[in-house]
This record gives sequence, C-alpha cells and structure tokens, in this order.
Amino acid sequence: MGRRPLPRGLARVVWRQAADIVARLLRADGARRGGASVKSLTLRDGIAAKKATHAVVCECLKHVPLLREVLDDARVPLTEDAEEDGDDEEEEEEEEEEERRRARGGGADATSSRDADADDERTRRRGVPRSAAYVLTYELLFGAGLPDDAEEEEEEATRRRRPPDVVADVVAARATLIAGYRDALTRSLRTRLRRAKASSVEAYLRALPGGDLVASVSTHSRHARVNVLKISVADAMKRLSRLSPALGAFEYHADPHVPNLVVAPPGTDLHAHAMVKRGELILQGKSSCFPAVALGARAGWHVVDACAAPGNKVRSIHWFPYDRVGETTHVAAVVGAGGRVFAFDADRARLRRLKANVASAGAGEIVVARCEDFLSVDVNDPEYAEVRAVLLDPSCSGSGTSGTRGDYLLAAARGDVVGGSGADVAGGSGADVAPPDARVAALAAFQTKALLHALSFPSAERVSYSTCSVHALENERVVKTVAPRALELGYTLEKALPAWHRRGLESESAGLEAIGGAECLVRADQREDDCEGFFVAVFARPPPPGAAERAAAAKAKREAEAEAAREKREARAAKKRARSDGSEGVVAVGGSGGGGGGKKKKKKKGAKSKPGRLFK
Repeated sequence: MGRRPLPRGLARVVWRQAADIVARLLRADGARRGGASVKSLTLRDGIAAKKATHAVVCECLKHVPLLREVLDDARVPLTEDAEEDGDDEEEEEEEEEEERRRARGGGADATSSRDADADDERTRRRGVPRSAAYVLTYELLFGAGLPDDAEEEEEEATRRRRPPDVVADVVAARATLIAGYRDALTRSLRTRLRRAKASSVEAYLRALPGGDLVASVSTHSRHARVNVLKISVADAMKRLSRLSPALGAFEYHADPHVPNLVVAPPGTDLHAHAMVKRGELILQGKSSCFPAVALGARAGWHVVDACAAPGNKVRSIHWFPYDRVGETTHVAAVVGAGGRVFAFDADRARLRRLKANVASAGAGEIVVARCEDFLSVDVNDPEYAEVRAVLLDPSCSGSGTSGTRGDYLLAAARGDVVGGSGADVAGGSGADVAPPDARVAALAAFQTKALLHALSFPSAERVSYSTCSVHALENERVVKTVAPRALELGYTLEKALPAWHRRGLESESAGLEAIGGAECLVRADQREDDCEGFFVAVFARPPPPGAAERAAAAKAKREAEAEAAREKREARAAKKRARSDGSEGVVAVGGSGGGGGGKKKKKKKGAKSKPGRLFK
C-alpha cells in the first residue's frame, strides 16, 4: 500500500474530487483543447485535502495505461465519463427520483437501509464511470487501499444508521463494487506484469512510450524569497534558525545565483509558515526570479512591469506563470521606497488580486497597478519619462513548466511520448520536440509586438524579456526578429546572469551575432537545473540623448504636483480645525431624550446661569 489511509469520510471526498479532475483532464486532452492543468485544478479554491487530492490525481494519471488494461481484463462494469462536467441527464433524473423516494420513505433506519441497497444496485446496473474506476482501482492496487470485507460490513452498518447523503453513498457504492473485484484485478495485474516481463509496476510503466521521461521527472527544491521590504536578510536567517520544528522551521541554505533566495528541500510545505503569512518570505520559483535579477534595476529607479498578471488581448491562448506576482514584488524590493513600478493588466479581477498581493508584500506605495493593456500604453507620456528599465515577461506556452503543471502525466495517460504535444519535459535545453503549432505561433507574434513596444520607451536603458517556454520560436527567434529595431535604438544584448551555466541554443545562433550572440541568453532546464524551464534575454544601451533632461523635467513636475497636493491637504485640515474651534462655545439646549428640539445657542460672555428649581 502507498499513503497512510485518510479518515473514511475524507477519503470519499478525495476520491470524488480526484475522479472529477481526472475526467476533466482526460476529456480536454482527448479533444486537444488544453485548458486547466493538474496543479490548477487540484489546488484551486473549494478543493478539500488539496495535497492528498493532488497526489491521487498525479499517481492515477501516471498509472492510467496499466489501469485501463487491468480493468478491461477483470471485466469490471464501466461507463464512459459524461461529456460535460457534472452528471449526465440520465443520472440526474435517477438522483432526483432517489431524493423523491427518500422523502416518501419511512423511518431513518429503514430508509437508509433501502437507500444503501438502491445505490449499490444502481451502481452494478450502470457501471462505474471510467475516471472514478481509475481512481478507485489505483487506490485498491497501489494507494491507501479500499475497505476489506470486515470494514465494508462495518461501513454498511454505519451507512444504514446515519442520515442519507446521496453523493457519499454513490462514492461508497462505487468503492464497494471495485473492491468486489479485488481478486480479479490483482490476478490481472500479475498477468500483465508477467507477460511484459516487468519485475515491477515501475518497470512496466518505464517500458511504455515516454516512460523513462515520466519516471525521471525531477522534484525541484522549494524556493522562497526574503522580502527585504519587510525584513532584512540577516534577521530572516536568524529567525529561521531559531524557530523550532513545531513552529515551522525547515532545513535551508542560500541560493548561489539569486540574492535573498532561500532554498528548502523538495516537498517542504511553507504555505502555512508564519513568515510567509506575514509577507516576510514570498514563495517564488527560482527561475522566475531571474528576470528581476538580470534586469539590473537600482534603488530609486522607475520600472515598467509590462505584463504583471493575466489579461492581455489574446488571453485565451496564454499561459501565465503561477508566481508572476512574485516578479512584480521582486522588482519593487529592488527599487525600494524611492522607486516606482508601473504594473499593467487588462483584467480587473486579476488586477485586484495583484493589488492585494502587492499590499501584503508591503509594496503598495511603490507599485502603481493599472487596468490597461500594455500594448496600448503611450510610451511618450511624461509620466514615464523617468522609466529606466522595462521587465517584460509576457504570456507564453508554458512548456517549460510542464513538469510542475503535470502535462507529461496526460501524455503518459494517452500513451504518447512525453513532449509530443509540444510541452516537453526533456526539451529545456534542446530544440523543439515537435514543430510549434498555430497557438505557439500566435503567442510568438504577440511576444514580438510586446518586446518592440517595451524597447520603445524613450528613457529606458535596460529591457529584460523572459518566458517559461522551451520553444525557440518564443525565445531566440523573438530576439532575432526584434534585433534590427533594437540595434537602431542603440540596444545590444548583455550577458545575463554571467554565473549561470546554461545559455541560448547554439542551433539558433545565426542572426544573433550582430546584437551579441546566443551566449548572452539564459536558459534553464526543468529536468537538470532544479528549477522550472525558463528563458531570459537582456537588452542594454547607454542613457539615450535627452533622457536626463526629460527625467529631470518629469521629476520637477511630479514634485511640484506633490507639493501642491500637500498644500491642498494642509489647507483642508486647517479649515476643518477652524470650523471645530468656532463651535467650542456652542451648547445644546434640550437633551436627546426630552424636548427642546436639539437647538443650539451661543452662551453670552460673562452671563450667569439661573439657579435651577427643585420643586414647582
């Protein structure tokens, strides 16, 4: 058996959630629609026991090729998953009839007994939905297990005593049916392994197309950036060192390539850590820290974060890194309180989330978040005259994050070579595994427009371009496409992150020599570099002519406007104080409880109060 068993009630919830997610993923994959990833579905809001659900979904998908054969061999009655999310019409009608029958039923014990029997009978008659069968069979053969006969009898007695629960009873009935085929499934598994001459299940899976790549997907270390806007690195290290394990301490060391980055062992769960909750540590992947480090902005600079969160024009085909907001707050930490970061996003909901995360990180006074498409920003607006650097991390195919997102699991589930759909696990440093499709081509066109726009800010001296893609079409070829215009504007490629070992593709070096060469570019391999796949290019030039004058004029105007605003606030405050001082001698005649109407009279100076009368 695998994991430690969950409490039975929670286990049913996990099985149901996992089956729904597996069905959705396989349905979308079969239609080649793409869409949500394993990670986004298992860790979204509303999912109970996220860690357990994520583990079951990943392992189930990994074993689907074997589970499919074993279920067929054992002749387990199956039904295909519904075409759309939720139950199909027939099942909905049966459940509605079930509810009506239960409402007409007699006592609780008798009703629960009939309900349990009815659920079991219906499951036997209709069969188990295929994805639910995958999840439950995985649990039976490789996971935490399903109830045995004695546990099933006890469970059955419990079901008969408690109030009816349609969903739980359906899951329990499906688990009972699968458990009833325990011997047949076990025999089928042994037969399959023997015929394949596989010494273990792992060996069987490795022999499948792409199996070696699935087995070799690495688990990355856990990275967290010290947020210097809230705590110094020295204080953070001291605090981490003295925390007891009960308070959330963990083994850690400093990253050799990214300043202020803490590295913890793979699997370390830091989400509930006190320093994370206080915004002193920000959970961020190592490679997503590269753009802010390579950009080379300095304290007090004004920076444009061009695509701070999802929401640009071709949003439906975009992939945005899960820790994209971390880049915004990272740049804010670099420029500090005297600097400014202009962050753009065209989606209001995501912009609100961006603002909330920025405030939590203590960067609310630094980051100016705007609901605007970056491509529509007027680069000649005087407000941006002081912008000296632009960070562009646009939407991309996300093929460098396929290991984290679980794309390789879907490839394994359908029996394809991992990476055959373009989201390859192995291709972090190699050429595209398959020719990029129309989706990637559309993304590359958008990325080229965005990069040309970023290079056009008149006072900018540095521009970083990055993606979490392995495709040369989105990386080196975008740089080659903009190279002529960049050279016209005085830009050349700077060697980004000089200490990093993996550089741009040599096969794509032709056309890059004039602007600096592939050696200036950075690539990260998600299988070999303990981080997600990434690409970074940095364009740099001397301060352009007139930039200092424009910046000085813009700064003088900004300071004058700030001074005028301060004087206006002080005038309003003085006026408010004057009104308050003028009403000090006013007394109320008549209480709130009696008559008098609450009128106010000014008390004459030196006037004596008349003595009150005790009796009339």
